[in-house]
Amino acid sequence: MRDHETAMQVYVQLAVISDQKQQPQVRDRFLLLAGAEACRAGWPEVAACCRQRLLLTNPSHQVKRHPTMADALRNEDFQQLVAHWERYCPFEKAEALLRQLNLPPAEPTEESVGDQMLKMLGEPTSGS
Repeated sequence: MRDHETAMQVYVQLAVISDQKQQPQVRDRFLLLAGAEACRAGWPEVAACCRQRLLLTNPSHQVKRHPTMADALRNEDFQQLVAHWERYCPFEKAEALLRQLNLPPAEPTEESVGDQMLKMLGEPTSGS
């Protein structure tokens, strides 16, 4: 069984990298996957941040129809969207992408994994 917390970390890292490389479509896909994994891992704050960042630059995204990422994941159409992008970049492929970029997994700290991910995502701004 996949560790959803680890998957959340990997997808958040890839979303941040995609944002830095000015790849908005790729970033949005990773934000979607990170948000789904955050819900599955029990980190609603991280899921909310991913949702907020998605809507900031893509205000008509399908996630807008739902008040939270968890609510969205209860919707069959949204589940199909997530499954589509999970097939596009399954966790194993995402991990391999990070290794190709020579980026190690996030090191454990005194902060919770959720707090680390929130810091990594940063506060969304209209310029992101």
